[in-house]
Amino acid sequence: MKDNANLQTVFYNSESGSKIHKCIQCGTCSASCPMADAMDSGPRSLFALIRDGKMDDVINSSSPWMCTSCYNCTNRCPQQIPVTELMYGLKRLITASGEKTRSNRARDLHRSFSSSISLFGRVTESVVMAQYSIRHPLAGISSLPLAAQLRKRNRVELNIQRLKHPLKFRRSLKNLRK
Repeated sequence: MKDNANLQTVFYNSESGSKIHKCIQCGTCSASCPMADAMDSGPRSLFALIRDGKMDDVINSSSPWMCTSCYNCTNRCPQQIPVTELMYGLKRLITASGEKTRSNRARDLHRSFSSSISLFGRVTESVVMAQYSIRHPLAGISSLPLAAQLRKRNRVELNIQRLKHPLKFRRSLKNLRK
């Protein structure tokens, strides 16, 4: 794994990374987050780890992958820190590090979800789970009973849902990433 100081520098030099210095550790971001209970470190704790140079812990954290991009944290931050954008930046940093991490399962679920949206413009649960199960076969097998129950109740779509104009959607996605 790259050394901590280098990863910390890369993060601080990112577009929104330098704004982390404005964080006063008030905890408003973590208190506003609907997913904080599912995260191993809430946004406030994650920022403290970054400031302390504990980038191994940050890279191994599942927290950035649990972010739902609801922007509650960003909207409520008294320091106007773009917390959601920082989470996206952490996702990019973790992916760019190329290391096997403890957060692979969360990252791979995120990738499967994003891939479904990129390919079809919509989420098809069966596609997401199939892609995820390829990377994590044991998790896929253990999810089969739940998938069968959900399918009985028509809660899992087997047919791929597509947009009528996927090329327009892909162009707009590319514009968002710029």
